[in-house]
Amino acid sequence: MVTDQRTSQPSPAAEAHPGIRPDSRLTAGLARDYEQSGAWVAEPLRALLTAAAAEHPERVAAVDRVSGAPGARRTTYAELDERASRYARGLHALGVRPGDFVAVMLPNSTDFAALIFAINELGAVYSGIPVAYGEREVEVILRRTGAAVVVVAERFGSNSPRALVQRLRSGLPSVRHVVVAGDPAGEDPAGDGVRPLSSLLDAPEVELRAPDPRALCHVGFTSGTTGEPKGVMNTSQTLSAVLRNWVAHMGRETFGEPLVNLVASPVGHHTGFLWGVLLTTYLRGTAVYLDRWVPEQAVAVVREEGVTTMFSAPTFLQDLVLTELANDEECSLRTVVLAGAPVPRTLPTVAGELFGCYVCPAWGMTELGIGISCTPALPAAAQATDGVPVPGTDVSVVDTAGEEAPPGVIGALRIRGPGLFLGYLDLPEATAREIDADGWFTTGDTARRTEEGYVLLEGRTKDIVIRGGENIPVTVVESMLFQHPQIVEASVIGIPDVRLGERACAVVVPQGTATPTLAQVCDFLLAQGLSKHFLPERLELVDSLPKTPSGKIRKVELRTRYTAS
Repeated sequence: MVTDQRTSQPSPAAEAHPGIRPDSRLTAGLARDYEQSGAWVAEPLRALLTAAAAEHPERVAAVDRVSGAPGARRTTYAELDERASRYARGLHALGVRPGDFVAVMLPNSTDFAALIFAINELGAVYSGIPVAYGEREVEVILRRTGAAVVVVAERFGSNSPRALVQRLRSGLPSVRHVVVAGDPAGEDPAGDGVRPLSSLLDAPEVELRAPDPRALCHVGFTSGTTGEPKGVMNTSQTLSAVLRNWVAHMGRETFGEPLVNLVASPVGHHTGFLWGVLLTTYLRGTAVYLDRWVPEQAVAVVREEGVTTMFSAPTFLQDLVLTELANDEECSLRTVVLAGAPVPRTLPTVAGELFGCYVCPAWGMTELGIGISCTPALPAAAQATDGVPVPGTDVSVVDTAGEEAPPGVIGALRIRGPGLFLGYLDLPEATAREIDADGWFTTGDTARRTEEGYVLLEGRTKDIVIRGGENIPVTVVESMLFQHPQIVEASVIGIPDVRLGERACAVVVPQGTATPTLAQVCDFLLAQGLSKHFLPERLELVDSLPKTPSGKIRKVELRTRYTAS
């Protein structure tokens, strides 16, 4: 058993805060203010699991549901707690020490959750990699973190993450060990450090010092939809601040008692990590891990496991709207949280009525989990917005002059607060560029406020389509397209034009065999009240939109595809 040596930890006043580094936004004064005000708590993430296991040892903490496989594997909190400690001892035996990076590239599973807590127990730094990522993204993450140990799946569908990492190893000298979940052959006879995940469970007892909640514990990578992924640095303190503030904003009763959380977003991505693994443990609930998103199978899991809550990009919920779960009077869902991508304005109301639950629009990003959110306490009309600032998060919308924009005026969205990330790993210039001296982080989103104080996200600054000097409200057009009876999904992109600079192109997924024309789509948009100046001038019908594993549409890929055609 790992010994808790918490009393031997130096107090915050006794030494400089370890989060103060060249690529960090922290100063000694800011860290002190957060700690003394109670905005930051002195607990590592591992303490969440320790407390849950002590309070509810026999409660089911996690359920593994593998696509196409019958049955489920269930793990109690006592078992999860023990597995995390055994994995910690196994990683320690491989030489992992406080501050070392460990990368995990697995499908959603209980083992993934146990490894997250194990890495934190060692005081090491966890970095997740969505299992569907290709060589470009994986190479960037492993190179930037300098990960000493990589835990990978042997297979995921037709791909082999283990083989992918092995191909990259010659250019990644930091990687000393590759730990394989699945059915690897065992330790490589050539001695290159490949071993099965199960071997970590057999390490001997070791006394470990409790992790410092102020130290770097997590580096999550941005989706890379607009460039090379950047490493977003967090401590237990920043992550806990986001988690606790948002739960207080929503109310614990919102999620069901106990919470049964459908974890469909990749745990290797920030949504699955924070709102799947950590939130479920914090609320002492049950995480139901789906290894992949298949709508019809997700419906069966919701019914069989009594799922009360799910967090997802809007595309996942749009998929469920088309299944037999819609209008099911016995649907167990109580709350669905939509974050990570623009929310079609009518989707929360429509889906809420179909599933008999509360659909919560929210805004968040890797740099701050959720900073703007609706809540059941707000009037129903709020669901047509992105909500209000979450307590603990300051929100500002500024015009081109850097002044606070009045209600109704679109400006650049900025945020700050104790839940904001520390900075970008080893990119001090990027950190300084995006976070000013007053602590404001420029999110790259545009937004406007209503007279009532609600915030409406209008799109990414790089997603703006500028036609003849006029900005086209991309999110508004996409929301209206979603309401078209023959359209399932839509994305609006800018196509270069010699005369006007850009023209708007609507890329849509039609319903079934429907083939709406550009003229029909424009007539529909005009009938919805859209200005003629904002109409798309090109329509492309596709079977599906390219997305990141977390459900974000890859607009860069769409622009490249249709600019060349």
